[in-house]
Amino acid sequence: MSRVEDATAPAPSHANATAAASRKALMFWNVPNSLTISRLVLAIAVFVLIELGAYGWALAMFVIAASTDALDGYFARLLKQESPLGRQLDPLIDKVVVAGCYIYLAAIPGTGVRPWMVTAIVVRELLIQGLRSHLEGQGQPFGAKMAGKLKTVTQCASVSAVLLTLQLGSASPGWLIVTRDGLTWLAVGLTIYSGLAYVKLALPSLRGPS
Repeated sequence: MSRVEDATAPAPSHANATAAASRKALMFWNVPNSLTISRLVLAIAVFVLIELGAYGWALAMFVIAASTDALDGYFARLLKQESPLGRQLDPLIDKVVVAGCYIYLAAIPGTGVRPWMVTAIVVRELLIQGLRSHLEGQGQPFGAKMAGKLKTVTQCASVSAVLLTLQLGSASPGWLIVTRDGLTWLAVGLTIYSGLAYVKLALPSLRGPS
């Protein structure tokens, strides 16, 4: 009888593996990571709405997506759910949202977004994300610095201003056009500056021990 029970009982290793997989799934789908993934879904909605010319709805979705960027970091600290994965996933999704919006907006005449600006933004984001992944993989933290945070805020303000002027069309006041273009140039400047600052910060780690 005991032999039959032993034969039909699940192997302990299989049960342990299942439990470990469940724990990993729960760790991934924590509050901050869930907010980060929701931002990716919202980004796709923004891209579709821009393509359809529904700029007002695109602006609303973009503002909601940008707000989750502040919330996921807040909840990660509040709930003590900060992790290396979250530190990479959060800025990666930010880059997809912002760079994707700029790519779509550059194709629309009269937005003030020029191709070289988009190129500078995309190259910088890819470079810094690569450095972050490399250093985090070696166990070295590479979190966002103040210049990077200011860059993200300015980029979000720039995209919002562009979408607002597209929604208003010819009714856009002159001051809004000037503000939009000023924010876009400032966002590009901060993008380049913060990128250089991150590279300078990472150089000692990339060179290794002397």
